[in-house]
Amino acid sequence: MKNKLLILLTLLVITIQSKGFNPVPQDSIPYFKNSRNILNPGLGKEVFSSKNLIIFGSLLGGAFLMDEWANDRIKDNQSSFGGKYTDFFNEFGEKKIIAPSIVATWAIGTIIKDERLSNTALNSAKALVTGAILTEGIKIIAGRSRPDQMYGSMHFDAFGGNDNNNKSFPSGHSFVAWSVFTPFAEEYSKWIYVIPASVSLSRMYRNRHWFSDVVLGGGIGYFAGLYFHKRKNQRVLFSGNGIVIKF
Repeated sequence: MKNKLLILLTLLVITIQSKGFNPVPQDSIPYFKNSRNILNPGLGKEVFSSKNLIIFGSLLGGAFLMDEWANDRIKDNQSSFGGKYTDFFNEFGEKKIIAPSIVATWAIGTIIKDERLSNTALNSAKALVTGAILTEGIKIIAGRSRPDQMYGSMHFDAFGGNDNNNKSFPSGHSFVAWSVFTPFAEEYSKWIYVIPASVSLSRMYRNRHWFSDVVLGGGIGYFAGLYFHKRKNQRVLFSGNGIVIKF
């Protein structure tokens, strides 16, 4: 309970970074009927641009090459401060803590009529739910052993990710943190990125993930959070045969 309150408080303190309440502008895209080609025009290309994907792919590839080296360096540089620091930030990647905190943040924003806060929390929730499906699917398919299992960084068991010890790739904690805090960082302050970055570090420090695990998990979370942040004012209505879908 203490951890939940602490994380909720952190999310609320984020709003202090704002220079005041700025109402979210009206929808930038009007409602359309029976149109499939105008949903978020160009937005996917902006977030998932060739440049962004090349940079991320290069980072992920480099991380694979550095997995063993990074793991050894972290093992050789353990300290009491590092342990306390990573123990604290590890909690910001726990779904059972973060998910209720985001819901509570959205509810508080709604109650106090802070549309900026409630919308940002809602975007975080969308990113969390959407990316969780992809992350869990990759975990099961890859079946990568965790570092503490001592099988090495290249031990994969295809479709063997039902055992938690074989669900290293990608990092779920990193995904959760980056998906949830990216909308807040983009909306309020880039300093907020310290939180998900620290979560990723904590997973390596605890010897539960390889460097490439946290890069992929963080990447999925970042792109999901960025996408929903950028589409926050876009809505499209589809209607036909008595069925209406708004998202």
